[in-house]
Amino acid sequence: MNSSEKNQSRRTFLGKSALAGGGIALSNAATVRAAANKNSKLRIFQIGTGGIGGMQRKGLKGHPMVEFAGFCDVDETMFKRIEDYHGDYWTVTDYREAFANKAGDFDAVIVDTPDFHHCPMMVTALKHGKHVYGQKPLVHQLDELKTIRDAVSARPKLFTQMGNQRACTTGRMQAVEILKSNTLGRPVEAHIWVGGMSRGTYFVDPWSEYGKAQPVPETMHWDLWNGPQTKALPYSEDLHPRRWRSYWKTGGGMLADWGCHVIDILYFAYDMADPEAVMTTTIKPAGICHSGHNQSVITYPGGGNFARDKFVLHYNDSGIRPSFASLGLPEPTTIKGTCTLVVCEEGAMFVEPGGKMEIYRKGKRVENEPMPEVGPRQHWKDWADCCLGDVKPLWTQFDIGSRITEPALLATKATRYPGVELKWDAKNYRFSNHEEANKTILSRTYREGFAPPEVA
Repeated sequence: MNSSEKNQSRRTFLGKSALAGGGIALSNAATVRAAANKNSKLRIFQIGTGGIGGMQRKGLKGHPMVEFAGFCDVDETMFKRIEDYHGDYWTVTDYREAFANKAGDFDAVIVDTPDFHHCPMMVTALKHGKHVYGQKPLVHQLDELKTIRDAVSARPKLFTQMGNQRACTTGRMQAVEILKSNTLGRPVEAHIWVGGMSRGTYFVDPWSEYGKAQPVPETMHWDLWNGPQTKALPYSEDLHPRRWRSYWKTGGGMLADWGCHVIDILYFAYDMADPEAVMTTTIKPAGICHSGHNQSVITYPGGGNFARDKFVLHYNDSGIRPSFASLGLPEPTTIKGTCTLVVCEEGAMFVEPGGKMEIYRKGKRVENEPMPEVGPRQHWKDWADCCLGDVKPLWTQFDIGSRITEPALLATKATRYPGVELKWDAKNYRFSNHEEANKTILSRTYREGFAPPEVA
């Protein structure tokens, strides 16, 4: 298959597809292909082949019942990353083309794109009856939490998985079981700290402007990269391929980028209610770029299985740690970087994203804390098995994935209003005390043709 056969031009596509009329149809062929089972292979369409996309393919490598039907990337140079995949596949640069013309060719979709594309792409896949593996944070806007949840509710037989693969490490699974069993007593509060943005592979410095516009490479479909943006952003290496994480319109800075990897343990261990309020303090509000030195306080209802009437999560970036003396704890001895600290009535637990753990009782580290047995989990292959009909437990289907994303987004969006406590009405997806915030940090306008479709 040559490149011209693999890639249909955008002009031809828009002339032939239902998108030219603004609609997307769910074909009978797609419905049939979506009914994958143990007797047929799971055929996957991957959107976003570079960067973390390679990790997803590696995670599924060797599964005898998985094959990739097609790949999408707006940067044609990324297709070189899949040249070692020895299968019969097609490529497109516009993901909508695959759903309009090739939906009968695949059963499941992997979305490995910048955050601002997540909701439109994932909801499109769910509308077409496809199982979905989606990157974290699950969505980019607070109101998209409702959009993705409604789509999942409308397709209850589909299997979904959010990309917080660290949750399946032995240490983190053991930490969840220890907390869940209240071995350390009821939870009192939590403190989480992650690193700070600085110019490098994935980020620029906080409060930066957009990089100077550069010529768009011939192999880059920049209009498609902008996708839902109503006003095109200038091409630069500060946006593509990885530093888009730094900017308000495309990513979530450190708080949203890391949130699902570090907050998730609370949701797995406890029956977390919806957040009630958020207040983030920082040196100055986020603008074009996300801010730094952010310290966020997220308040939840407490009582019951919690030690206090309110359960409070302190979530900071820039490596800002709590006062350990005020918590009756020494500094952790082996954990120096990103960490989740859960303070309980009878002890405390420090957990790294990779699962390294320190446990303290009465202010002293416990060296021989019994570790619960946990079964092996294979983050990617378990999802594939579920799609094939061999149902296994999944850590983070989109129902809980959207709940884990919620506090990460609240902390991030509140950086536009430093020091202001925003009361969150989770049932109605709005702030009950701040109309300006409702107008400015809840949602966005989508460019025509790129909005998430309705899923009936």
